[in-house]
Amino acid sequence: RRTRQFVPTILPKMGVRLTVIDPADLEGLERILKTEGATLFFSEQITNPLTRIIDTVKIAELCRQYKVICCIDTTFATPVNHKPIQHGADLVLHS
Repeated sequence: RRTRQFVPTILPKMGVRLTVIDPADLEGLERILKTEGATLFFSEQITNPLTRIIDTVKIAELCRQYKVICCIDTTFATPVNHKPIQHGADLVLHS
């Protein structure tokens, strides 16, 4: 919830342009990468609070194809249960 508040309210004030999408919508992600471009893709895995699983491999492939950094937050899944680097992510966060 805090990320969903921080992203659209604070980041634009810092000059960061962003697009919030459903991370499970791979067609939507590719459309945005193709038409608008991006520098970074960021998502949680497993998403919180909806506890949805995203396709890290396909997302990482799309990011690589469009030269976008893929960052996955594994706080909810924990690094014990999910290792996005092994699935193609460029960066991993957890707390």
